[in-house]
Amino acid sequence: MCGRATVTDPDGIEERVYGFSSRFTPADWKPRYNLNPREDIPVVHADESGARTLRLMHWNFVPGNLATREAVMAFDAQYSTFNARIERVSSAPTFRSAWRRQRCLVVVDGIFEWVGAKGAKTPHLIRRKDRRPFAMAGLWSVWRGHDGEELWSCTVIVGPSAEWYTPFHHRMAAIIPPSSFDEWLDPSLTDASAVQSTLSAAQFPHEEELEAVVVSKKINNPRYDAPDCLVPDS
Repeated sequence: MCGRATVTDPDGIEERVYGFSSRFTPADWKPRYNLNPREDIPVVHADESGARTLRLMHWNFVPGNLATREAVMAFDAQYSTFNARIERVSSAPTFRSAWRRQRCLVVVDGIFEWVGAKGAKTPHLIRRKDRRPFAMAGLWSVWRGHDGEELWSCTVIVGPSAEWYTPFHHRMAAIIPPSSFDEWLDPSLTDASAVQSTLSAAQFPHEEELEAVVVSKKINNPRYDAPDCLVPDS
């Protein structure tokens, strides 16, 4: 699964790597050391022309066709759509349109997993060995209210874990290498089966580039967000 993340270096999400030509991020965008679902997470998406934008999106996918703000709030509270299962994402009513036309890169520099017996689990941070950001395959949506209000939202696609990841969880985020960014974001790619083939072919060299490090159990508190939660307990 993918339900907790870090964005410790927002400036590390570079235009030259992710290809965005515009960005909608706050001037005081601060690092996140314990980022949770239903909070804002950085996303790169493309419009119909292929132009890419970096923006913060609500990390819990909300369909754009809901009639009212109240319906949006109710959906967001009732449904956990921050992950989309690869086995059903192309056919699930919530995601199937976005699967064909609204794919994105959800960019972080770490994700958390817990290992051990219930009540005594040890948190681990999965990150690149060079500490640079990486991209997870995602889908995005935008809801627009009659008064001009907008809610941009996203989900991370998850599938069965690779063998090396199974000690951490039986499911993992679909991580995409830079060489596959263009095809994944290509707005002309609208056939559901072709999208599936594209994602299946996007093989990130997980074992060579990623590592797992033990971090503080302070991370267990979703409201705690400070640098020391990434330091192992003494």
